[in-house]
Amino acid sequence: MSASDSHLALFPHGLSAGSKLLIYLLLSIAIIAADTEFHALNRFRSAMNVLLYPMQTFIQTPWLTYNRVTSFFVKQAQLQRENSALRQSFIQYSAAMQRYRNLELENQRLRILLGMQQRTRLSTRLAEILFVPHDPYQRLITVNRGSRQGIQAGAAVIDEAGLLGQITQVSPFSSEVTLLTSKDQSVPVLLQRTGLRTVIFGTGISGQLEIRYLPHSADIRIGDLLVTSGLDGVYPAGLAVAKVVQIDPGGSDAFANILCKPLAAVERNRQVLIVTGTPSAVTGKH
Repeated sequence: MSASDSHLALFPHGLSAGSKLLIYLLLSIAIIAADTEFHALNRFRSAMNVLLYPMQTFIQTPWLTYNRVTSFFVKQAQLQRENSALRQSFIQYSAAMQRYRNLELENQRLRILLGMQQRTRLSTRLAEILFVPHDPYQRLITVNRGSRQGIQAGAAVIDEAGLLGQITQVSPFSSEVTLLTSKDQSVPVLLQRTGLRTVIFGTGISGQLEIRYLPHSADIRIGDLLVTSGLDGVYPAGLAVAKVVQIDPGGSDAFANILCKPLAAVERNRQVLIVTGTPSAVTGKH
């Protein structure tokens, strides 16, 4: 190593670190002042933003993608929960509305039934249907009134439309009602339009009764109303029973085939009236 190089190594020339720091500090202050007063660095910042934007976008893309995917699945799960809650609320609301409508209809029928009880001179007792057999050929129902409530076998059972059937078996707290449509049931009736007396029989078929042994010459028409005549001493006179719906001359037979539809219907009722007294007539309209 030469003498001059050794001298430079031992005694370096140039600015000291403190001088450099002072120069950089003064330069920074000058640049800040110039930018504040004259916005000298706006173009530089714009250019740098343009140059750095692709890099920033590239760096942020995975994070933004992750946020979007996560947000999508979170929103989907939230929407599914809200949808399930709304569906459950809708089902509950629909069920409540159905119960409300059923109760409203039942209350209307009950008011009609109680109104009929007040309009007539019959002594009756309100009863509720407990059981209806699933067998369509078993024309029986069970009500929640029995011997402890003064119910006796043979009593007529009615609804707001007319005669439903007859008490055939009584236990202490319930009774069995045989419906008019049962095959072993027959009721003496009166054709309200003409006063013609005849007998109506059950067919064992729901919603169907028939008149037998009536000659072709009898004055009977479709739509005629049949009411109890009271001649059997079992059913009070004047109770609506059925309407004539079909008249078949029967060809060479001696009697016409006449089908009737009962006015009372167990399918639309939960409450009925049991006739506990037997006056001679029933007032009111049928």
